[in-house]
Amino acid sequence: MSELAIDVYMDTSCPWCRMGTTSLLTALKQLPEGKKATVRWNAFQINPGIRAEGEDYRQVMIGRLGGVPQFEARKKQYDDNGKHFGLKYNMDLVKYTPNTVLSHQLIAMAPEHLKVQLIEKIYTSYFEEGINIGDVNELVKIGAAIGVGDAADLKERLTQGEELGKVESSQATAQKLGVRGVPFFVINEEVSLSGLQSPADFVKLFEQM
Repeated sequence: MSELAIDVYMDTSCPWCRMGTTSLLTALKQLPEGKKATVRWNAFQINPGIRAEGEDYRQVMIGRLGGVPQFEARKKQYDDNGKHFGLKYNMDLVKYTPNTVLSHQLIAMAPEHLKVQLIEKIYTSYFEEGINIGDVNELVKIGAAIGVGDAADLKERLTQGEELGKVESSQATAQKLGVRGVPFFVINEEVSLSGLQSPADFVKLFEQM
């Protein structure tokens, strides 16, 4: 049995990371015979300087992209690309650009068998329902709903900084690797892939390793 160790660097407010995660998970269902994969989910905040309470999503994006037409085009881009992965983006419902540190802490806290379900639920909550995933009260509802723990207990653990060190360590490792944007994938600490990949791209690579 040949084992693949896959490190995924991602952010929970990154539309491309959501697509990249879905693409990877689709590919893992098509693993070549005799191969087994372990996935490690690593934090990479694309907006680390955002205030804890979040900032106005529309204003942040218009400022970053250079105008309203560019912002509207980008939203359409998310919709068009997302459809290829069976994903929906209701970006008109998104009011906040969140600080994602708490969401990464929650993912680090989650038992291994619940991590993927939690990540997908966080993505759905943000991109389809417009929930502010930087709000600790919203996050603990998400975590409790899929069985990560009791909401009150999760809130206490998050606010006390549980797994914050791991989140900061992931960010530091990404910087050492030269990661400039996400999603970013490292296979067996040998092969690095930057940006969105198709399931077929992943499968082809897995066959070669």
